[in-house]
Amino acid sequence: MKRSIAAALFASLALAGCGSATDGLNFKAPAGWTALPAFIGFGHFQMWTKKSSDNKQDEMLMLVRGQSTTTLDLKTMPQAGMGALKAQKQSTIKICGNHSAQYLSAVGSGHSGKPQALEMVSTPVGGQIFLAMYIRPQTDRPDPGAETAIRSLCAAKT
Repeated sequence: MKRSIAAALFASLALAGCGSATDGLNFKAPAGWTALPAFIGFGHFQMWTKKSSDNKQDEMLMLVRGQSTTTLDLKTMPQAGMGALKAQKQSTIKICGNHSAQYLSAVGSGHSGKPQALEMVSTPVGGQIFLAMYIRPQTDRPDPGAETAIRSLCAAKT
């Protein structure tokens, strides 16, 4: 898990700057997930964890705020210590009503060598790019709250 966190930090720092990862977003982490301190990644990276069903691995939910609206190629980004990824689906999806976003689902092996499922959503919001990532053991059912969260990269209503 520590290697996964270190890799996630490296990936997030490539996109990060100053401020809060959730500023200006309608993003909400699911109930029951534990937030790591928001100061990691200079405020542009936030991570939440939850124990998986085997109580040995953590599920992870990450949110990264980038400093530009440059489109990300989700297949070539470093993915939180997942090793080689086998993409299962890459597509453009609609979130927040009619807002376009990139979506990638893949399977890779975590630091334990066990298969892990990964879902990523990326989209520009308000002049910045956002990336939400959900990683879980492949044998666990997806957490509906986590899947909803990664699709909630919507501008906050003011």
